[in-house]
Amino acid sequence: MKLEYAGVSKENLKSGLNLSTMSAITRNKFIKTIFSKKSSDMLDWLDLPNQNPDDVKVFWEYGKYVRRKFDNFVVLGIGGSALGIKMLQNTFVDSLNKDIGIKVYVCDNIDPDSFVTLIDKLNLKKTMFNVITKSGGTSETLAQMSIIIERYKSKKIDYSKHFCVTTTKDNDLYNYAKLKNMQVFDIPKGVGGRFSVLSSVGLVPASVMGIDIFKLLLGASIAKNNSQDVTLNNIAYSCAYINYSYLNKGLTNLVTMPYSDRLALVPDFFAQLWAESLGKKLNRQGEVVYAGQTPIKTLGVTDQHSQLQLYSEGIKDKIIMFMTVENSDRDEKINSDLLFAPHLKNTTLKTLLDYEYNSTSYSLTTLDRPNYTISIERVDEENMGKLIFFMEMMTAFMGEFLNINTYDQPGVELSKIYTKACLHVKGYETQAKEIKNYSLDKKTIVM
Repeated sequence: MKLEYAGVSKENLKSGLNLSTMSAITRNKFIKTIFSKKSSDMLDWLDLPNQNPDDVKVFWEYGKYVRRKFDNFVVLGIGGSALGIKMLQNTFVDSLNKDIGIKVYVCDNIDPDSFVTLIDKLNLKKTMFNVITKSGGTSETLAQMSIIIERYKSKKIDYSKHFCVTTTKDNDLYNYAKLKNMQVFDIPKGVGGRFSVLSSVGLVPASVMGIDIFKLLLGASIAKNNSQDVTLNNIAYSCAYINYSYLNKGLTNLVTMPYSDRLALVPDFFAQLWAESLGKKLNRQGEVVYAGQTPIKTLGVTDQHSQLQLYSEGIKDKIIMFMTVENSDRDEKINSDLLFAPHLKNTTLKTLLDYEYNSTSYSLTTLDRPNYTISIERVDEENMGKLIFFMEMMTAFMGEFLNINTYDQPGVELSKIYTKACLHVKGYETQAKEIKNYSLDKKTIVM
């Protein structure tokens, strides 16, 4: 993995930075703070690249069992229990139209039009459902599980053989799954949902898809070592420094633009990491700071033709993080004799893709629009492991710069409280009255 930062350097931009002036004292302090973790700090995700190989082998063998026995594998999860899985599925299966011998679906919403339609078409006898919820109490996921269990009951099928559960030890869902003799995979208590893709949360579905999870963790281990580097070679720290510096200059949006269809869902995964971790009202001292930087999801070359105009000439509130792949697995020469496009002849699709990226990066730089690039050698499991852990570490370092709690999510919890109130959960009567009055007072215009 490489960081290319000409688009933020002082030599090329009026607003440019000099990375060599980064404080070594601050860098060492942040590295020590993160890696000298306490069990209460929700930093156990740091251990995932080096987790017990015997545990990883269990995930791998279970994946082979599911592929052998079932036609469908359906993940029931939301947020951190889904986004990393969808990213891996797109990277290694969907973007390649690859036939892996089993259909994998990730149900990360409860919209009945899509969810019920999917369940209706599945052969339940040939389907395994993976219920994933860190807390064991996610309402959306439990609603999905409940509906499917009733489907099995109505057909007089033993549903326990069609569910595996991924959750934290000893919560209600865990105990229920154990009681029903379902396969259960533990999520370490110190691993938050959005940092869980390298745990059983992501590794079990990845194994079902035939993704080499051992190489995925190898790549993450390499990135972990780099993140502990106290020199300027620490890529995750350097990127956090770049983003923090420009946030202080008023660039409140971070655009992620990979130039690879296989990386197309990486911005979705990263958006949760960045938004949910950094968007905080209070700092660690309890002071109101309204911290955060808004992630924007794009794809090159596609969004050069839909959003680049704004990034080039619109309000200067964005920094762009490009992602590129040095070597593609496939390529083809353009040999067309189209008389009106002679400039394309004898180039290749990959060469053209690279030209598009270089031209976009350079044009933005000439317009004093900061941008930098994360480049991986090729799209494979090892490099994806590096990329995943890099994004997690960059988020962790950015949290240190912002002096906020990177691992809580009080804004999300407030929404969950009002949802429970709507469902008439005992103890939320006051909130139920509040939201009822709000609903009655809504202002509406009808067409």
